[in-house]
Amino acid sequence: MVNNNSNHNNDQIIACLRTLRETIDRLQDLLGGPAEPTLERMYRRRRELLTRLYATGGLDQKSLFALLDEHETPHQWIGQQVKSRFIEKFPHPSGKDLYVVTHKAVEELNLQEEASALVSATDETFTTDWDSAEDAAYDRL
Repeated sequence: MVNNNSNHNNDQIIACLRTLRETIDRLQDLLGGPAEPTLERMYRRRRELLTRLYATGGLDQKSLFALLDEHETPHQWIGQQVKSRFIEKFPHPSGKDLYVVTHKAVEELNLQEEASALVSATDETFTTDWDSAEDAAYDRL
């Protein structure tokens, strides 16, 4: 239950960041400022997706597809990242394969700092929720 709440908060943080980026893009269009080139947008999306995947420690196929769908990214993206050696697929004891970010991706794209910040935000939310009045009510049961 708590993990779902943390994932929900993590999803909200990512959604807010994406909305901010889209708003900045729209403002640049309205103001006639230089827009981010399409190629840069694609690299930024790849970086965001890989950072999120790295911060989770890996996802099964269903969860990865959901993440890609949320970012309006085709599922073929996975194959492109595997070919680039940015994602690997490992067997998991649950019987589902787990997709994880490679060391190459972490080093070349400098994902560590952003992923750490994302995990810290999630941990902070978890700690705040853990100490909430609502949680205290359950502790008394």
